Amino acid sequence: MNLNQFLKSDKEKAKRKLASAQFLLNELLPDEIEDKNFDECIDLCLSAAEMFKEIKRMHHPEQVVQLHEVATQFLSKGLDVSNVKRPVYES
Repeated sequence: MNLNQFLKSDKEKAKRKLASAQFLLNELLPDEIEDKNFDECIDLCLSAAEMFKEIKRMHHPEQVVQLHEVATQFLSKGLDVSNVKRPVYES
């Protein structure tokens, strides 16, 4: 996963979450396995998995990131940019 495929506002958060998950799995988990503290192993793995899910939710295809940057530039020049949604018709 390329960190360039995150919105600027999410990029730093994704880096921190990734570093935290790596710390849990690379630094804390081996000691808990060695101590045979399996409940703590499960908690560490679940915490890391939750961080990975959050990172995945923040990830966007490169085109979305580029479009967001273009919209931000328009907005900074005073042009109103908003989402346009297709109308939903009920049958």
